[in-house]
Amino acid sequence: MLFLLTLLWLLQDFIQVFVMGIFLVPDIFLLSLILLVVLRQEHKDRQIILIWIAFFGGLFWDFRWTNLPGLTAAFNGGAVAAVAYFWYKAPVQGRTTILFAFYAVMAQALSGVLHYVFWNVESQVAIRQFLVQQLMSVPVLVILCLIFWRSSNSHV
Repeated sequence: MLFLLTLLWLLQDFIQVFVMGIFLVPDIFLLSLILLVVLRQEHKDRQIILIWIAFFGGLFWDFRWTNLPGLTAAFNGGAVAAVAYFWYKAPVQGRTTILFAFYAVMAQALSGVLHYVFWNVESQVAIRQFLVQQLMSVPVLVILCLIFWRSSNSHV
């Protein structure tokens, strides 16, 4: 699991290198962690480990790309913890692909808004990159929702 998450973080970093100046890369790492936290239903200790992985992955991202170290780390850790908390507060019958999609879309949108607010780039460039980032996250969200749907159907 840690190897897969490391590869996803590196993939996100690699994509960001090649699209820098065009748009910000969707937060593939965070969305994958959210998928893992809702799929690992029986192990609470693994959820805590995933929250810490989200925090440190965000911290490494901050040191690599942002001008405010700790911003992405705090958001990633908080987002994964919030999704885990609210996911398990929902009744089992309500833990559907739609609920997962809602949490994933909210995490991606809030992450983008947070980075937009703290980004020190002129407004027109930043808003265009933010909007393109949100549009480019749609295929990632669809793929993760399909993975969730397939894995949740196989456990029924």
